[in-house]
Amino acid sequence: MNKYLIVASDERSYLDLKNIVLELKKQNLPYFFLYNDSNIKSYPYISLSNFKYDTNISSNELHPSKTLGFELPFKPTVLLITCENWEPEKNILLEFKQWGCFIGCIENASWIHNNIKTKLELQSRKTFPSNCIDVFFDHSDWCLETKKQAGWWSQKSIITGSPRYDNLIFNSTKEKIMIVYGSMEIEHHNKIINIYNTLNNKYSDWDIYYKPHPSEKKDFPNDFKNIKTIDDHNNFLNLVSKSTHNIGIFSSVMYFPLIMDKNIVVLNHTLIGVQEELDLNNFKGHEFNFWKKILNFNSFDDFKNFISQKYIKKTLKRNLKLEKDLSKNLVFYNKNHTFMNVKSDNKKLLKYYSNFNDNKSSKRIINYIENE
Repeated sequence: MNKYLIVASDERSYLDLKNIVLELKKQNLPYFFLYNDSNIKSYPYISLSNFKYDTNISSNELHPSKTLGFELPFKPTVLLITCENWEPEKNILLEFKQWGCFIGCIENASWIHNNIKTKLELQSRKTFPSNCIDVFFDHSDWCLETKKQAGWWSQKSIITGSPRYDNLIFNSTKEKIMIVYGSMEIEHHNKIINIYNTLNNKYSDWDIYYKPHPSEKKDFPNDFKNIKTIDDHNNFLNLVSKSTHNIGIFSSVMYFPLIMDKNIVVLNHTLIGVQEELDLNNFKGHEFNFWKKILNFNSFDDFKNFISQKYIKKTLKRNLKLEKDLSKNLVFYNKNHTFMNVKSDNKKLLKYYSNFNDNKSSKRIINYIENE
């Protein structure tokens, strides 16, 4: 029987992993869940007081862990994490790989759009110690194909759906509530903030909220002085369930309003700057300087050769295919705000987020580890 260690260093990771713990509890499999459910990422061995734990193991054993900063009551055989390419997860996975653990990573993003950063991000996952992970649990065929086109090792992935959406319970109503979804990417951020302000000024009888990306407030601190933001996950789910219109790029977070059958208003990729993510010239300066340290590029020409025009052309073609499919079913934002009187058709687009949509992703993940 496997013994599971599950570690979440912030709220986003906690939400990705908590349903897996419920499945372990349901199957009566031994586990220790160490988690930080605040939105500020913490290192266990530095700030252990920020963490909580849940376990079904009672033992007198003591197994000291340097990266966790305390003694575990058992020696785990499986480590489950998400957000694997950042600290403290990278150090944690390295330590427990040396313990002999099988390491599984729950994919924390739905790879809907493809772009230059996708290829860079996936290449960085191939570096040590992230490449010590044994399996990634992906959401859908489309998400995995996005990764494969960007150079991913497909043999490292199993499609299970996302456990974050298991046990999602909601009572959907329609009130005069709009939610605008932000982005951490500078190409999109300013344009989306302007859309929020336009809507807020025009529709004063509506409650209009801005859902920032987890790092958006930190990256653009001066842009949120007069904006009504949603920062708490439970409050977000409550507001989505009551909302009428949800406006943003078709990305991971749009699954919630999609499955609740809200009106999905897509921001046109070209107008909002999605296509700019495939412009190599935009990577000169800060972006290139950031990635050259991670992937050891010698020059910008080296960087361009790695990305390649062939990849950019294939990606543009694939993203266009996606946008055409979205246009058949969803409503696109325009300056006349015609979305106010139109309803999106959501069911056909759930396939992008999950092959299953059956609330059993956690069960598939645990059954894979136990049986395969």
